Amino acid sequence: MRPIKGHETHGFTLIELLVALAISLLVMGAIFLTFKSQQDSYVIQDQVTRMQQNLRGAMYMMTRDIQMAGYYTNFDTGLRTCDWDDLDSDNDTTTNTEQGRALIFAVDNTSVSGIKSGTDEIVIVKAVHERDLATGSLTDEGTLVAGESASGNTITLNDLDLDGDGDPDLNATGKRFGVLVKNDLSRADFFEVQSLSGSTLTTRQALAENYTAGDLIFRADVIIYRVTDNATRPALVRKNLGRNSGYVTVAENIDNLQIQYRLKDGTWVNDPAGSQAQVRAVRVAILARTARLNRGYTDPNTYALGNVNYTPGDGYRRRVLFSEIKTRNIGL
Repeated sequence: MRPIKGHETHGFTLIELLVALAISLLVMGAIFLTFKSQQDSYVIQDQVTRMQQNLRGAMYMMTRDIQMAGYYTNFDTGLRTCDWDDLDSDNDTTTNTEQGRALIFAVDNTSVSGIKSGTDEIVIVKAVHERDLATGSLTDEGTLVAGESASGNTITLNDLDLDGDGDPDLNATGKRFGVLVKNDLSRADFFEVQSLSGSTLTTRQALAENYTAGDLIFRADVIIYRVTDNATRPALVRKNLGRNSGYVTVAENIDNLQIQYRLKDGTWVNDPAGSQAQVRAVRVAILARTARLNRGYTDPNTYALGNVNYTPGDGYRRRVLFSEIKTRNIGL
């Protein structure tokens, strides 16, 4: 039967609708895949940028501290044994005992609890001689005056406030490290305060030299860098025993830290045990990774870090930063 004139109907057949729907789905799928690819690329680049910033910040802080290693403690010619794990009271079952001058100490590929296995640790010792930004004056140092002296296990001071800022610079619990220096810079003694009575300090080890009016006394910092044993988010942390501070995070997502030392004869060693006074440069390798796994990606690289070849084989993207740092205060 023919349709009545003037009432013709026009539209799409079911097949035409299905074809149009299929084309629309294909176009929308292509748009989504393009968007998803761009989004993934943005996220990866953002993580890589953050990782590189972490690396630069960590290396800057380590460089600053390593350059100061041995500052005024380089005049100390005596060998002494230091158990840093005991000093920081972390109750490690595996201790690290180092013997040498109070300059710089290394732990090579440590297996101590709390530190990521196979990574290095470094301990930096330096006298504190900082400039007050407000006044411009040098702080945390003093000159022994009449009535002040040091010998054996006893340091007698008129005032524990070395720099006159109203804050005692040495005590038996927090700021317990210091260094005494002869005024002609011929000898020095790095010491740890064991007890305090008034202004009389008793040291853990006997001083090798006698000190009188005109000689110098400083507070000392003992700085430790290590990588935490955290599978999901390992971090480079820093602790200053000289300020009685806990470990603070320097940079997150640090996978590995390897350190080597160049001695004065040009040779490189992984641990300068007993030869701290011969260290002339420190080579630092820091390996960082992104905060999140990159889906569908496997890191194919083997990273040559000092005396360690590290092959992760997981889905994190990584960057490594190397730096050779001169120990400008050691060997003077």
